[in-house]
Amino acid sequence: MNLCVFPLAWDFALLLACSLISAAVVEHTFNVADITVQRLCRQQLITAANRTLPGPTINAREGDTVVVRVFNKSPYNLTIHWHGILQFLTLWSHLLQ
Repeated sequence: MNLCVFPLAWDFALLLACSLISAAVVEHTFNVADITVQRLCRQQLITAANRTLPGPTINAREGDTVVVRVFNKSPYNLTIHWHGILQFLTLWSHLLQ
């Protein structure tokens, strides 16, 4: 029994080490501000992150650490939320399974 457990533990440790080696820190800064856009021949004031709507895309791989800094330059309070991310131990995930 002990002879079988040791190789499995070694395989697990090697797999874990390989996943940690390839992990990266992905950093983004979101500057949220009001901008004027022209849609259908009409100007409209919108709140956008980094002057884009929808907001910027974050590209990360499993195991990466994502750091997002948000600077609110809008006159309104705001919240940031994510779509397409499986969030463990929370009910706030928007990912459909």
